[in-house]
Amino acid sequence: MKHLFTYFALVALLLVLSNASLFAADLQPVGNLFDQSPGDWEFVADQSDEFNDVQVDAQKWNINTEDWGTWSWEPENIFQKDGSLHLQMVQDDHQRGNTKLAYTSGIARQYSTAVYGYFEARVKGCDLFPGASPAFWLHSKGPENRYEARDGETVAYSEIDIIELQQSEYNKETKQHNGADIIDCNLHAVLIRNGQRQWIRPGTHPETNKNEYHAPFDPREDFHVYGVENSKDFVVWYIDGKEVARKPNLYWHLPMHVTLSLGLRHPFEAYKNGQRVAVLEKTTQEGFPTEMLVDYVRVWRNNDVVAEAPAVKKQSQGSGTKTRPNMVNKAGGKATGNGMSQDQFVAMEKAKWEKNGWPWNQEKVESNFAEMDADNDGVASGIERQQWFAKKQASLK
Repeated sequence: MKHLFTYFALVALLLVLSNASLFAADLQPVGNLFDQSPGDWEFVADQSDEFNDVQVDAQKWNINTEDWGTWSWEPENIFQKDGSLHLQMVQDDHQRGNTKLAYTSGIARQYSTAVYGYFEARVKGCDLFPGASPAFWLHSKGPENRYEARDGETVAYSEIDIIELQQSEYNKETKQHNGADIIDCNLHAVLIRNGQRQWIRPGTHPETNKNEYHAPFDPREDFHVYGVENSKDFVVWYIDGKEVARKPNLYWHLPMHVTLSLGLRHPFEAYKNGQRVAVLEKTTQEGFPTEMLVDYVRVWRNNDVVAEAPAVKKQSQGSGTKTRPNMVNKAGGKATGNGMSQDQFVAMEKAKWEKNGWPWNQEKVESNFAEMDADNDGVASGIERQQWFAKKQASLK
């Protein structure tokens, strides 16, 4: 009987794997992209996600990334429910360094990278407007790679914004902020010129970097399919299977991470001296929490194009570019990556406990770190922290 049970279990597993394989093979982008861009297209399951599980795939997505500007990313703002990934923003007064901030939100960035391919997601915008911008994008990350572009420029950073919804950007022509129907499909890059980093942005180089799509729908009301094809010659944007924008691919050849995020926008932040700053006097709890929903992310690669990817060089120190901060592992040692030593984790938790007014319990925090450090190497990696956090959340349900 035991052998019979094992046999049927094995058959069931093979059927599941077979069906999954067939499912992946049958998946096609919305529209007729493969007719317009023929080649050896292949579905990339490792970079795709249907979000049908109970928890976020901690092996695929980093949901506990470093904060940036006015944006504070917290892993509790990311969860899966009813077959969708939910990224929420909440009103939460907190302080980072000497800077007071009022909102936290969610981000999910894949650990793996890709250069060329077709990247598609089915997304529903958040109900709040203005104030929050759902985004689906690709970006390279430090230690930054470099390559020599065809025009001789040295490229140190590549970013493709597949969509930034509901940005409410200020329009210099109308003297008003854009409405929710304006969808931004933009490009960003950093070049090294005379040893200095120079940003190439939509505002400074609109002819090569900026696209505004005036949608005939409100992205807050329903799901729509947003995609981009990145090839060696062009970056092409699609919405619901139709091409909406195209730019020559000058600088977007670096390995990039597929990323989903919900970013803070006007009126809760503003630009001051080229930097984003929090507008604390506008802080309100009205409309929060707000969520963007992602039904799926799907990625295909064109093997004919991938074979033509340019050579990429790792940045060296002392080159005039910003390097990634060193992170400490065991007592006094150094490591790169998003790992945390016990001292770093305790310091981070202490600041969080003080912010929330919780009575400090260092013994508990150190015990949590020991549970996270599954391989007992003195470093709690990003994956280990996410896995521990997911187990904790599951135990509370």
